[in-house]
Amino acid sequence: MIAGLVALVPNIHSPVGLAAAMGIWGITQAALFLVSHVRLMKAAPEAPAFAASLNIAGANLGIGLGAMIGGRVIDSVGLQGLGFAAAAFILASILLALALMTFKPREVFA
Repeated sequence: MIAGLVALVPNIHSPVGLAAAMGIWGITQAALFLVSHVRLMKAAPEAPAFAASLNIAGANLGIGLGAMIGGRVIDSVGLQGLGFAAAAFILASILLALALMTFKPREVFA
């Protein structure tokens, strides 16, 4: 996914290169969304509809924030910085996910 977004910058004026970069990004984005959805369903088998709605809401929040931050990047740096900014957010999310995986869940007593 990061490679697809970084490849946008040098291929911005090449229709074939741009299509390839967007294809790489789109395929990996779709695959990762499905993986996260399956993991969420396994984590909350007692409330799959609620878990699915949270997953979709999170995706929509990401789309909205990405549009807002992407617009700011375009205004301040230009279109050439958009792929790098998006790749930086992906890298930050990977690091956050790795950090969160080190925490052990606490048991809840009702």
